[in-house]
Amino acid sequence: MTKPHFTDCFKHFHGEEEEAAEVVHCLKKFGEQIYFDDNSGRLVMGREKYDPDQAEIMKSLSNALGITDRKSYEQADRKYNLTMY
Repeated sequence: MTKPHFTDCFKHFHGEEEEAAEVVHCLKKFGEQIYFDDNSGRLVMGREKYDPDQAEIMKSLSNALGITDRKSYEQADRKYNLTMY
């Protein structure tokens, strides 16, 4: 049996808003740093600075959550408690 990996969090994401919030929560449980980046206007995974492989899925999560700027991020955070961990 293989050890769980942070990429397992993406398996059940099919573009729905609530699924996107669950992915963010799951990633945080794996210790990933997820934050809003003003320059890109989306959620970013800290590891993207060194490994851009997750950039597209993070864009998809941001889109599903309706995150396009700081205000929409704060709204999504209040709704889904994205910074809970």
